[in-house]
Amino acid sequence: MLVTLLLLFGFMVRPRPPENLIYPKTGQTGGETGGMDALAYLNHLRGEAGLGAFARSPELTRSAAAHADYLTDFPEDMHDENHPESRFFSGKELGDRVKKTGYQYLGAQENVSTVSNSEPVGKTLQQHLHLDGLMTAIYHRFSLLDANSDEAGIGYTVRNGNHAFVVNQGNSRANKRCGQTKHSEEDVEEYRSFYPSACQNGGVLYADEVDIAAPDYVAYPVGKRVATMFANETPNPLPDRKFSGNPVSIAFNEEGDDEIEMLSFELFKGKEKVGNTRILDAETDPNKLFTPYQFALFPLDPLAYDTEYRAVFRYAAISKEDGLAREKKVEWTFRTRKPNFDYFNLQGGENMAVQAGKPHYLRWPLSLCNGDCNNVSYSSYGDAELVIHESLPDGVVVSVKGSRGSGVRLVPEGKSIPESALLIQ
Repeated sequence: MLVTLLLLFGFMVRPRPPENLIYPKTGQTGGETGGMDALAYLNHLRGEAGLGAFARSPELTRSAAAHADYLTDFPEDMHDENHPESRFFSGKELGDRVKKTGYQYLGAQENVSTVSNSEPVGKTLQQHLHLDGLMTAIYHRFSLLDANSDEAGIGYTVRNGNHAFVVNQGNSRANKRCGQTKHSEEDVEEYRSFYPSACQNGGVLYADEVDIAAPDYVAYPVGKRVATMFANETPNPLPDRKFSGNPVSIAFNEEGDDEIEMLSFELFKGKEKVGNTRILDAETDPNKLFTPYQFALFPLDPLAYDTEYRAVFRYAAISKEDGLAREKKVEWTFRTRKPNFDYFNLQGGENMAVQAGKPHYLRWPLSLCNGDCNNVSYSSYGDAELVIHESLPDGVVVSVKGSRGSGVRLVPEGKSIPESALLIQ
């Protein structure tokens, strides 16, 4: 009987958890934007920057949705559709695609984000993350923050692990006038500024009929949920870099009274000036896409999470009328967000407590990673299965499937540090 009781007691005792078990830090919560659809979230970002909201355009929504369907099969085509045999083909170029939906204005713009991963979050948050990524990509940012666009449509498709997110935007006044105008370049009133060949029917548009009042400048980022890192854009504004911090930018109204000459552009973390930066303007932009009114400062290292920054742009405003110059300054603050997922800051050798199936962001020091901690070597025990959702310069977003007591040991490939363990609790 004594033996039986001891055996039963031994069966009921659970093994002790490993020593130095650590738990994840809480990531960014949805807050006021959590329930917004993609267009509402984009309008929130534009509103923070002092711009008007996009109205929802049925025509642009259809063109964006059709292109998103196509891109899940051919993500490498980006803004073109090079496979007319595809069941999702809707037009070779953007102008063809919007024309097919009945949109008359030829000045429509398109922004595209594609990624291949197993979706770690719901559809709404995934679209927010696509927009956050586009807003760190400087050329796409300037487009999405265009003051002369006032309507848009968004398409989002997930198929076979491929995500395609498409924003088409335009000008509702211009689109309406294109359906009415009979002007050609031969019969325009020359004293009025106009846009030639602005419509599908070849008509021209007078600027005073379609232009939208723009602020003197648009500075970005702003707000309290700013992304910390830039990692990818085509074309690449930093072709020699794998990643950088989220760029800080300012774009002036080209129709304003002044030409702009930059004197200095600085970023501060508290009282400390952020070093190791690169400034792009119309002269230094490697892709020659900046206008003389656009400027960006790239911190070459990612910004710190959950931290306030202050940007200071000093410039000479040179009057277009009399050539006189006045020195001016624009200064603004923003706060970076926490990581998008609950996260661990790792050095190697940790035992991490995780919930089965829940995504976690595993971060190693950038001094260790140098942008290549996005691949891991791992081994599993019990019935654990590792799912890698997303690779980032300083780590990976993963989840572990399996039962309690199972786990995974992993380490960034090629790094001489101890393995860390993910233990299902």
